[in-house]
Formats: sequence, structure tokens, C-alpha cells
Amino acid sequence: MTTLLVLLSHSIGRADERVQMVLDPYGGAHVTQASTKPYPRLVAEFERTQVLMFGISDWQEHHNEILIEIAEKTSGRVNVLILCNDMLQIKTATKWLLDSGLDCSHVYFCEIRLDTIWLRDFGPIFAQTERGAHVLDFFYEGTRPRDDRLPAAWAKRTNVKHVSVPWTIQGGNLMCNGQGLGLVSNRIFEDNHITFPQKHYGMNAETERRRIVVDAFVKSCNLSQLVVLEPLQSELTKHVDMFSTFLSPNDVLVAQLDARKDPVNAAILERNVQRLSKVQVGDKPLRVHRIQIPARENTSWSAYTNAIIVDDLVLMPIFRSDPPMLVAAAKASYARLLPEHTIETIDMTSMKELQGELHCLSLHIPNFVPVPDRIYPFANAVDAYYP
Repeated sequence: MTTLLVLLSHSIGRADERVQMVLDPYGGAHVTQASTKPYPRLVAEFERTQVLMFGISDWQEHHNEILIEIAEKTSGRVNVLILCNDMLQIKTATKWLLDSGLDCSHVYFCEIRLDTIWLRDFGPIFAQTERGAHVLDFFYEGTRPRDDRLPAAWAKRTNVKHVSVPWTIQGGNLMCNGQGLGLVSNRIFEDNHITFPQKHYGMNAETERRRIVVDAFVKSCNLSQLVVLEPLQSELTKHVDMFSTFLSPNDVLVAQLDARKDPVNAAILERNVQRLSKVQVGDKPLRVHRIQIPARENTSWSAYTNAIIVDDLVLMPIFRSDPPMLVAAAKASYARLLPEHTIETIDMTSMKELQGELHCLSLHIPNFVPVPDRIYPFANAVDAYYP
């Protein structure tokens, strides 16, 4: 786990009165910021998407069925852009898809070198501005330099403003509703650990650390509200997308567990529901919906909220070991809550031991964000390599 250590040697002044934080006994918090501006605006994933992006830098061949299934179920619904480390990898990926016999006219390739496949966590965070877009670039992972450079590389190749943020967060641990509300887990306090060389009399160091971190995040992301939730226990990433996702500005979906099988995590999820139930979006309460997920298997989670919601399509990750009745019930939940969407599943079994899921692999490119130069359509790659 990456931790950004921040040393504060200056004196601690008065807290910014525009940013208010209410902590709870279990490590959660509700943060509000007064007088935010309309822009820059962090978009929600359920908004219109230009292209859905994946990366296959260290992709292993036994995962190919995942990529093929994604290509099959996005056909006719959304364009897919696959980032490859070099032209040889483009050739290889073209062969995988060509051999499947699918219509891949919606698939494109782009050569950008990366270290890993977990695009959601290190990719650019897009913010809409009055005249277009800019890219937020948080510190990611010191041992993965190519991953960490992607936001800056994207900004350079698309000629959009690059905004470097001297704090760390992974994209899977930041969910937004598009109207100034963000969700994170309290992993942000671990990742951005602050030490004070000198403590001031009467200062609660832990509260002050957390205040500084949330202050930085709401200002960097221009959020009016930030809700800090508890992560699941025995879940490696500690990300919010492993147990929650936004369906609309006013609707959030939260996982639910059978308390008889996992009482600790069931209680954590119930506390998160209570936190979210107190949130107002505009003049209306945030609506909290539930979706039953299987109990964990060792440290592997079948997280139905780690889904891709893109335009009128929901891609829900499953494992072959999931109880069929639970999968059917989860699909029915999405269908009831998003009646105009097509609900599809993606079998993620080959990645079960990697502690990552479907949402972790992907990145939404909104309509207002330009794509890089040198994009190769699937048909062109076929003509070039397999005429």
C-alpha cells in the first residue's frame, strides 16, 4: 500500500471555516465545503461516455476471455479503446479478438506504455471546465512510474490542462455523483499520513491530520461534500468501488452481506448506509439502495458494485463460484433500478486471486474529453497484421 508522507513544519493556523468535518467513532466522516464554484466539475460515470478504456500492459493470456467478453457485450453500445505498450501488443490483441469471430468495429487501439492493467486507479481524473476539460493528476505509486505518468501523458497528447495534485488517491477510491458529492474510504488517511514535528498545546493530532487531508481533497476536486466511509475488512484495496456505486446524482447502490456469514463486514456496510442516508443532494436526501453480494472467499470478493455503468449498459462482474440465485437477484436489482439499461455479466474468475475486479480495469472517457492522437481502428489493425 502506497503512503504519501507529509511533514508539516509550519505552524497550524485556524481551520478554513468554509470546510467543516464531522468525524464518527468508527473512522468515517462527513465533510462539507461552502461556496463551491460550478467548475471544474468531476463527472459521474453514469453520464454520457465517449469511449470506455482498458489497458493490457501486463495482461496475461489466460485472462483473454474477459477482454473478449467485454468486446462482445459492448458491441453496438459504446466504443472501446485498448491501450497497448507497443505495436507488437496491438498485433497480439488484434489476434485475440480476430480469433473470437466477433464484430469488433467498435474497438480501437492506442500505443501508450504502462506498468499494470489497473487503469481505474492511476488513470487521469477528468474534470469538466467552462470551456472543455482538465486532467487531475494525483501521486500514484512510486514503483510504477509509467502508470503514474499516464495523466500527464494524456494531457500532453490531447492538449488539455494538466493539474498536478501533491496528494495520493486511487481512482477506485473516489466515486462522484457529478453534482459535487464524492465518496472515499478512510484509506485516504493512511495513504496521506501527516506528521507534525512539533505539536501545539491542546491540539488533537489525529483530528488535525484528518482535517488537513479532507480540506485538501475537497478543494482539489471542487467538492461541496465528501463522505468518508469504512472499507471492507479483509479486502486488500480498501476502495469504495468494492461496495458502492452511483446510479444517478440522487441514487447510490451499496452492497449488502448476510450477517450470519460475515457479521463484521455486514455491520460495516450497515454503518456506511447510515452515513449515506444522512446526506442531502440539493434539497433532497440521497437515496440508498442495496444489492446482495456473496460472502468473501478468503480475501477474494465478488463485488457486484464493482460494475461498469456506461450509457445504457451495465456490465456486472461475477465469479463462476457465485450462487446462481444471488447472481440472478443482483441482475434483477440493477434492472429494477435502471430499467432502461441492458444488464450483462462479465466472468472475472481468472482474476479472482488478483484482488481486482471489472471496474478496476476500466476508465470512462466523457464526451467533452479529447482522445489522444494515433488511434488505430480494429479493422486497420487487421489489415496491417492479418491481411
